[in-house]
Amino acid sequence: MAKISLIVASLIFLICGAMHMHGTFFSTDLHPSNPHLIEALKVSAIKMAESGLMWNLWIGFNAMFSAGLLFIGLTMLYLCVKQFHFLHGNHFFVILTIIANAFFIWIGTAYMIRPFLISMVIPFLLFVTGYVLLLTKPNAS
Repeated sequence: MAKISLIVASLIFLICGAMHMHGTFFSTDLHPSNPHLIEALKVSAIKMAESGLMWNLWIGFNAMFSAGLLFIGLTMLYLCVKQFHFLHGNHFFVILTIIANAFFIWIGTAYMIRPFLISMVIPFLLFVTGYVLLLTKPNAS
């Protein structure tokens, strides 16, 4: 059961990462609804550097977040499917994933939309469940 819980959580991260990447580069889903705002963002720089246009930073941050979700999802999926025995004695990766996921939940609560928050709470619960099952039944997969 631990393995299944961790695999499902990893797959959710992969799906969310892929959807976010798609929304960043291949659709307007993550664009502001106000077209005038988009134009303003394309010519507005941050104070740190005039080359840091808000629109480019918006796309860049969204792309990095997508890559992070994909990386976490792929890494955990690989470890669960191909190296599950490794996770029994090395809880570091599961704990680190739970901490990162908890941070995403905090960000979702403070700054994001409800669907994002829900999409992060579900894998969090699955990662925690998988980890607890790893602790209680260390030889079971």
